[in-house]
Amino acid sequence: MRGVQQEYAGRIDVTRVNILNGENAALLKEFAFGATPEFYLVDQNGEIVGFWNGPVEADELRAAFDRVLN
Repeated sequence: MRGVQQEYAGRIDVTRVNILNGENAALLKEFAFGATPEFYLVDQNGEIVGFWNGPVEADELRAAFDRVLN
């Protein structure tokens, strides 16, 4: 994920959420995190346009990012 994150720096914002941190309770409720890692791809309108439960291949993330950017 980190390598892909660097490739898309300035075009895609990546936020990591520690589900064990109580300060993230609102996000945990909103997205119903159930396992780690979980990845949500949210477009500029706040809509979830991608979801992965578990590790994700870099090429799959690139393809999803490109769909959102185009």
